[in-house]
Order: sequence, then C-alpha cells, then structure tokens
Amino acid sequence: MIMETIMINQGQFNLAKLIADINLKHQPILIKETTGNAILISEQEWNEIQETLYIQSIAGLAESIHQEAATPIEECINVENIEW
Repeated sequence: MIMETIMINQGQFNLAKLIADINLKHQPILIKETTGNAILISEQEWNEIQETLYIQSIAGLAESIHQEAATPIEECINVENIEW
C-alpha cells in the first residue's frame, strides 16, 4: 500500500481536510516532521487495530476463529431443532 505523505510545514496542511480524507478514503497519511513522523488514521481504523491486537493477545482465539470460519454452513445449522 502506498501511503500519502505530507510535510507538516507544507502550506496545504489542513487538519480538517486530512481528517475528512482519511475517513473518506480509509487510507492512512504519513505526516513527516524533522523531529519525527506520525501516522494519521481514522478512529474506525484505530478501533479495528485495537480489536485485532486484543483478539491476537488471547491464546488460541485467532486460530479458533480461522478454523470455525472454514466450517461449511451446513455443519453449523441443525434445521431440525429450529422451532418456527
């Protein structure tokens, strides 16, 4: 993925526009500055990253999710026990 990069001292640096862009495009923006760089991402993307890290921190959970996702749907539903 190619990330948009801007220098913090650029004349077009407009935080409101950057926030709107990342929420619209769902692409992070690298902000470069002489003392260090930063990545600007949307709140939604931040929450998704945090959720992924949390799931991966629970031993065996990610593997269990992958295994269950591979189970055919027919094996997941017992239609005979459903009361309509």
